[in-house]
Amino acid sequence: MDIQTILSEKLSEIQSHYKHLHAHPELSFEETNTSAYIKSQLEKLDLEVHQLPQNAVLAFLKAPNAEKTIGLRAELDALPLVESTNAPYPSQNRGKMHACGHDLHMTCALGTTMVLSEFKDQLTNNILFIFQHGEEKIPGGAQDVINSAFFKSHKPDLMIALHSFPDLKAGEVGFREGPYMASADEIDIHIKGPGGHAAMPHKTVDTVVTAAHVLVALQQIRSRFIPAETPGVLSFGNVVTNSVMNIIPKEVKLEGTFRIMDETWRKKVHYRVKEIANHTAQSMGAECEVVIRHGYPSIANDESITKNIRNIAENTLGKENVFDLPLRMTADDFGYYAHEIPSTYFRLGVADESGKCAGLHTPEFLPDLKAIETGVKVLSEVLLASKE
Repeated sequence: MDIQTILSEKLSEIQSHYKHLHAHPELSFEETNTSAYIKSQLEKLDLEVHQLPQNAVLAFLKAPNAEKTIGLRAELDALPLVESTNAPYPSQNRGKMHACGHDLHMTCALGTTMVLSEFKDQLTNNILFIFQHGEEKIPGGAQDVINSAFFKSHKPDLMIALHSFPDLKAGEVGFREGPYMASADEIDIHIKGPGGHAAMPHKTVDTVVTAAHVLVALQQIRSRFIPAETPGVLSFGNVVTNSVMNIIPKEVKLEGTFRIMDETWRKKVHYRVKEIANHTAQSMGAECEVVIRHGYPSIANDESITKNIRNIAENTLGKENVFDLPLRMTADDFGYYAHEIPSTYFRLGVADESGKCAGLHTPEFLPDLKAIETGVKVLSEVLLASKE
């Protein structure tokens, strides 16, 4: 018996898990039912299963005479979106939707446990399956897992995660060695003044104009402060005045995100944002408060591990179905694992045969179900064949 034979026998059941998970999404740190469902399925197998209070479920598959452990992470949480996919198994929880593929990731990991349980005697490494809560919302759930006693006592020697990728078709995967994804921090800037009538700006402090100057001044950080060869993004997507056309508000709030792939420059930029915002506001007579919420760290894929897994994927799917990935300024709290443990984070194609698939984090996102078989097959081959 080989992996493909076992997978073919179990594929219908694995797909049914996906449809159930897709239809019952729960938001970050609220994944009670999702966690219970995953736990109930894992307990049917010969695994050591442990549930954390925060909803994460960990399962340990012990291999005979293994000296090392490989960790595989999947995420439990969904997004606050109203689904519009016309899927025959739509979200039953209105306003909640698996729009980032976490239902697919859970299914691939769960399917891998089902397949590899049949090959327990052939495993050369223990496997720690991690079904993690709260990936979509800072502070994320990864640190809860890492700090748990169960994780520490079964700590992996290397970590793996896959993620849905609409730019590739189902049946295809993508890899990148070295730096891959950015850190992500949230920035709130409050510009404050006495407020007043828009027809008499000389009698007050114009917080709107001040906020505009702060926004423009901060753009010099990317163009004139961060080294040109270091990828970085500083963007502000929301300006809040809660005012009307003829009132200069007492406060203007700027909400933005900062992303970079260098932890040293990340710290330097935090200081620089505060310095520029405060000095610019003061020069115009306004007060300024800057709050930076530290988000997830960047992700750099271990070159040796990534090469090894890519080779296995090429042997499994054919070289023509394995692609190089570009740098991405998106973020994932898998970065916490990657900063502690040699890791690789790769992409699973989810578009249909014509290459069509709505983007992640959109109400229309729906992966091609063929991606499930690809994900389970690649993960099973990697975990069975890996000698790391």
